[in-house]
Amino acid sequence: MLWGRVFAAAVASTYVLSLAAHGLGADGVLATLAVGGKVVFLLGLVGLLVWRALLTRDDRAAWLCFAGAVAAYSVGAAGYEVASRSGPVVARPAWFDAGFITFYALLGGALLLLLRSRVRRLSAGAWLDGVVTGLTAAAFAAAFALGDSLHDAGSTLVIAYPIADLLVLVLIAGALAVIGGGAGGSWWWLTGGAAVFVLTDTVYAYQVVHGSYAVGGPLDAGWGVAFLCFGMAACQYPRIGVGSRRDGIRALIVPGVCALAALVLLLQGNARPGDLLAGVLAFGAVLAALTRTALTFREVQALADSRRQARTDELTGLPNRRSVFEALDAAGERLAAGESVAVLVLDLDRFKEINDSLGHVVGDALLRQVGPRLGGQLREGDLLARLGGDEFVVLAFDVGIEDATRLAERLRAQLRRPFAVGGMDLGVDASVGVAVGPGHSGDPAELMQLADLAMYSAKADRAGVAVYEEVRDGHGRHRLEDVAQLRRALVRGELVLHYQPKLALPTGVIDGVEALVRWQHPTRGLLYPDAFIELAESAGLMAELTRQVLDMSLAQRRAWADQGRDLTMAVNVSPSNLVDEDFPDEVAAVLARHGQPADRLVLEVTESLLMEDRERAVRVLGRLREAGVGVAIDDYGTGYSSLAYLAALPVTELKLDRTFVAALTGSPRAESIVTSTLQLAHALGLVLVAEGAEDQDTVDALAGLGCDLVQGYHLSRPLPPDQLWSWLDARTAVRS
Repeated sequence: MLWGRVFAAAVASTYVLSLAAHGLGADGVLATLAVGGKVVFLLGLVGLLVWRALLTRDDRAAWLCFAGAVAAYSVGAAGYEVASRSGPVVARPAWFDAGFITFYALLGGALLLLLRSRVRRLSAGAWLDGVVTGLTAAAFAAAFALGDSLHDAGSTLVIAYPIADLLVLVLIAGALAVIGGGAGGSWWWLTGGAAVFVLTDTVYAYQVVHGSYAVGGPLDAGWGVAFLCFGMAACQYPRIGVGSRRDGIRALIVPGVCALAALVLLLQGNARPGDLLAGVLAFGAVLAALTRTALTFREVQALADSRRQARTDELTGLPNRRSVFEALDAAGERLAAGESVAVLVLDLDRFKEINDSLGHVVGDALLRQVGPRLGGQLREGDLLARLGGDEFVVLAFDVGIEDATRLAERLRAQLRRPFAVGGMDLGVDASVGVAVGPGHSGDPAELMQLADLAMYSAKADRAGVAVYEEVRDGHGRHRLEDVAQLRRALVRGELVLHYQPKLALPTGVIDGVEALVRWQHPTRGLLYPDAFIELAESAGLMAELTRQVLDMSLAQRRAWADQGRDLTMAVNVSPSNLVDEDFPDEVAAVLARHGQPADRLVLEVTESLLMEDRERAVRVLGRLREAGVGVAIDDYGTGYSSLAYLAALPVTELKLDRTFVAALTGSPRAESIVTSTLQLAHALGLVLVAEGAEDQDTVDALAGLGCDLVQGYHLSRPLPPDQLWSWLDARTAVRS
């Protein structure tokens, strides 16, 4: 924006020269140049504003509107300059006043467009902030700037200009209150220019009324300064967005200060015309501030209710899981200071039987009575919360293991007392897990996990209460640590892919690859899927893992395709993907992101996964096939094979399990199975892929039977992308 500021300074110099010519009483050619200097200045400013409009798309309409406003003012100013040459008094209104009036209309439109680009949607509170601030600014301007002019005005049109300036200032002040700290330099330059306009036009009106105004006098410099401020506003770097807005009681700072200032004006007001206008404006500001205050208190109350509800279990009225973890965070300092903190996790025994036999209404009624029972055994400062379902947690402070165990027994005794529900007396019991820090752990969140592990031990052993023990529960603890590490691995991008090639037997060409995931563990090295896939599935991370594998594999396929190798990419699919109705849309999005054709992607799924939720799996796979994605049944022959489901499933490939392929050359029975499977696949129009080919004899036998694709260690082990590329180059060189 530096050259824009230089340009603004250059055109401003023409205005200065014009004022100097007027001051020296220039006539003839010099008088014409004096008028021309102002016009050049204003037209230069129009060009600057148009340039700013072309610079940024977001505010283009606003700055073009601004340029139109200054152009209209230029016409009015030129007309006034010419008219003033014919005599000391210019008859008003005149034709050139239309240019000035158009200026204010377009300027207001430009400011509204600028505001809209920064605040797409205004709340009631934001509107009131703007109204309060604008009315207060207008009241002070009317009282201290326009009062005498209004009192002495003999020309309605003359006084209309400072009033119009005042309206512009009101709009800017209100906009600043709405935008807040994100206003940026442009808005502050606009504010300065509007303020100078108010002051200059007010003095102008006063001088016209008293007959002391002279064209080209010192007052004319005020308009130049105002327009220079507008030009500087256009030279600021674009800044889109709203700054931080205050909420709660802090939101009352701006309207509160404005209301107090408006009250001061009301208390010192009198009956003069200017003071009457200021009083009306101040009174409006006070009313708007009172409305804003009422609205803010209502918002604060609603916010408090919302936060309370977000931390409260809807069924029992107890603190919920969110409250528990907030309390655990707060307990960290007490643990660090050596204070003991006990966590007790309670799970109601056989509660599912109550729900199944008597219904959820009875079960919910029982849960609502649990809180009062348990709460009576706790001290002030202890926390009782519902984690969800029939699971509750207690946080007790300054309690050792023995006291925590006794507390757990008292809680169980309370639950064993019959509950009166629906005209019946129901008895329940509970399993309680106990962990006490800092002995068991100095991390409050980990204490919660350890108590949960102990609770499962208590339930499995029917012990009622169990305190965490490393020997007994340590495996579960390490499993939790492994889950945490895997979750971090997904965030940090520690997963890598190796690719195993597939050979098309009829042509001898590498037709595609299968993407196989590995975990590049920071301390344990490269881990194979059997070390973490089951962990990811049980921890609910499999969907995210599959998404990452799909994204990486298609990115790699795109890179290979760009280098001239068009390979089919096969990716394994998890059970969580097959029951996710949104999964086909996710696959389509990844294909589109990498610009890959759907028919070059094959998703592999095992027979056992298809049987877990067959109807939903068929729907999901059907949508994938409709999009053009291939579907392969992996490990075919080891699951619940049946012709009925095979005919109904929307699949394109069968991958024969390696156990049959490995025994092909040494077992007539295995050969018969491979042959019949191959005939079945071809009869259904499917491609048969044989995996697990470990020697050339097996590959030759498969080729003789008419198998379509083969993969196995004899061909190649799964390789990283760069090694696979080298392997493909070497194979191509040998074949050629």
